[in-house]
Amino acid sequence: MLRHTALFFWRDTTTDEGKLAALKGLAYLRYGSPSVREVDFGKDLHGGSETYLRTKPWDRTPLWNARAEGPPSNFDMALHLDFDDQAGLDAYNTDDAHHEVAVYNASVCRPERTARVDWWYDGPPRGDRGGVRHTELYLWTGEASDAERDGVRAAFASLKGPGVRSVEVADNVGTLRTDYDFIVDIELDDVEAANALAGSDDYASVLALAAKATKFEWTARITHPIRMG
Repeated sequence: MLRHTALFFWRDTTTDEGKLAALKGLAYLRYGSPSVREVDFGKDLHGGSETYLRTKPWDRTPLWNARAEGPPSNFDMALHLDFDDQAGLDAYNTDDAHHEVAVYNASVCRPERTARVDWWYDGPPRGDRGGVRHTELYLWTGEASDAERDGVRAAFASLKGPGVRSVEVADNVGTLRTDYDFIVDIELDDVEAANALAGSDDYASVLALAAKATKFEWTARITHPIRMG
């Protein structure tokens, strides 16, 4: 399957009603865009950008100077769309339903912060209702060697733990200049399993390895309920 993943960051003026309308728009894509095989979407279970927005702009460390601190918060909303092939994704990109939803999302999200990856994986559409998805998107540094990149991919792929159903690590195949470089997509039984993984020593070690080879402060991440349909 070819999956398009996009993570969104709310504007600080977006209302609860606007957020709900955005989520409904993502759900509609399954029915409004004929080439979409499956859709998964959701909002962050840990508050998304709330912690970021609570900090006054003049008290925030600028992203371009926050390498040691890592990402300031999770993103707010995720969209995952599955297609049979590149032709299906191309058809979606010119679809009227996609255009309508994208225009609305730009009004309630910060388009310059949207993080995207198009990636291939084997097997049927990836996701089971009732589970939780944790997704992370990364950008390599220009100095990261091939060996370092392979080591980071392998370390993420080896993550295990109670309630961890599967881990996929894949490179971006999209062509937009704003695309991220690679994705880590983890499916878990529930939010307790997600929290246990995030608090584990193994996960901390992998993040420390990733921080050396990626633009860590720009990492886009989210944890949300799986809503396949």
